[in-house]
Amino acid sequence: MFLKSLTILLLVGGILGGTAYFLHELYYKEKKLDLIEVTATPTPTPEPTPDPSIAAFEALKPTLAQNTIQTRDAVLQFLAAHPESPKAAEARTVLGRVNLALYRDPAATPTNPVYTVKKGDSLVKIASQNKSNAELIYWANGLSSINLQIGQQLLVPVFEAALVVNKASSTVTLFNNGEFFKEYPATSIQVAGTSLIETKVADRVARKGEARVAFGHKDYPDTEKLVLLGTGGIAIRPTPAPAADGTMPPTPLGIVLNPEDFAEIYVLVKTGTPVTIN
Repeated sequence: MFLKSLTILLLVGGILGGTAYFLHELYYKEKKLDLIEVTATPTPTPEPTPDPSIAAFEALKPTLAQNTIQTRDAVLQFLAAHPESPKAAEARTVLGRVNLALYRDPAATPTNPVYTVKKGDSLVKIASQNKSNAELIYWANGLSSINLQIGQQLLVPVFEAALVVNKASSTVTLFNNGEFFKEYPATSIQVAGTSLIETKVADRVARKGEARVAFGHKDYPDTEKLVLLGTGGIAIRPTPAPAADGTMPPTPLGIVLNPEDFAEIYVLVKTGTPVTIN
């Protein structure tokens, strides 16, 4: 009888022990693992590797304010080494400013000869003799009058322009003799179609009312200017001035630039200048 009871107790104990072990493995151990997973320190996300071009551009900062050949060469080297840099647009802005300053400096651009004014000279005559442009000479020398003085020294610039209009980046890039000269942000580019357009400057227009006005005329500074292209009536024009009541007129079609940028392009292009719109 005693042995029988003992056997029953052992069987019950084995059953209860197995059940307890099963419950421990099924619930307690699983919850403990869950707790470990919840309280474990998350793996840190690695910091992105800094773009080396940013440090390279920052290293140029002490010289970027100068309009020197050394600055131009340093920026050109940077853009050649880091064409996709986040600082590339800023570098091109600096390069454009420096190119413009050096272009008007005879010492920096010896291909632009210096002419000494003689008796009977005029801007038109000097331009014709040197295959230049009277308005370009006026602009390059920062003149305030078309009246010349005998013995006056004038830079006679030569500029072989080409324009690339990029609708995606909303920029107009100016080239001289095939090399980057300056990039301008467009206020608006509204050109029909999505395909590449290869065209040329058809005309440079300066008009007051319906009348065209020639450079040198007293009314010329007050004219409305635009650059007409040879395709589909497209024009490059400045942002329109506000109306007398201060309201802004609607943005015109074509390629619109702020007035200062348009003034530079207007004087540097000529009839026949190639234009690419993409």
